[in-house]
Amino acid sequence: MKAVETAILSYEEKNSLVPKRMHIDHGADTLLCMPSFSTDFFGVKLVSVVPGNATKKLPVTNGVMLLHDKHTGLPLALLNASALTALRTGAVGATGLKYMTPEHTSSIGLIGSGVQGMYQALFACSVRPITTIYCLQRGVEAFNRLQQFIAAHHPNVNVIARSSAEELLFKTNTIIAATTSSTPVLPDNATLLKGKHFISVGSYKPHMQELPDAVYQLAGELVLDSEFGRQETGDSIHCIEKGFIQPENVFTIGKLITGEKKINTSSTTVYKTSGMALFDLFVAQYMYYIALQKKAGTSIHI
Repeated sequence: MKAVETAILSYEEKNSLVPKRMHIDHGADTLLCMPSFSTDFFGVKLVSVVPGNATKKLPVTNGVMLLHDKHTGLPLALLNASALTALRTGAVGATGLKYMTPEHTSSIGLIGSGVQGMYQALFACSVRPITTIYCLQRGVEAFNRLQQFIAAHHPNVNVIARSSAEELLFKTNTIIAATTSSTPVLPDNATLLKGKHFISVGSYKPHMQELPDAVYQLAGELVLDSEFGRQETGDSIHCIEKGFIQPENVFTIGKLITGEKKINTSSTTVYKTSGMALFDLFVAQYMYYIALQKKAGTSIHI
């Protein structure tokens, strides 16, 4: 969480360089190339997204992160990008909970019980006094895995299955969506959505929209993890194109952290995270320092 917030502030203060990430689509598969530079390090994350892996019982997302010394250009570390992505995305999502939900929030509704959903739930429990996670159950195996994962880290948190998105909305005021869906995963019903808090993690392409139109009409403001989200994700693109939210009412969460912007957590709020290479870089830096301190990892010569 600290590494991610430091990355957000570095981005806001323009102390870092984050080129636009490269998407290369090949059929249903995608290769993502994400470079970034901080004061003392630079790095690049290469990630493949292969939806067909789900039928082979293989991870859909795989890749590597390379961390370099900025001053010498020498490579310092090679990290598992899937593990890194899960951790930093969980922390980025939880940053939204920290700054955009009431402090007493004690439950969340989770749509998507894959790796991203698991880490969203894990980090949510670290920033709010969560006692119950309501999960939209689409498969027994994935739900059981989520239950076991949360029990290992937060044994006092109950994970309860629900059969529909409507049930989630009746049970909790905070919804986290971490799916690969191209179309909204919640009903477009203002009555059910009003006054609730939404975090969208899954949609990462311009044609994808994870939350329904009514969420944006009710919120009137959209908070992004970075300005890249304006062009990269359908959730932000469509709500502006349709006039639900004015461009000046779309801003980054860094402005909430610095106090430049305020948000009313007693009304509908929506946070869209599309990811940014700088998050990976700062979390990789943190992991690198911890590895050195603990003498963890494997030293290699190249």
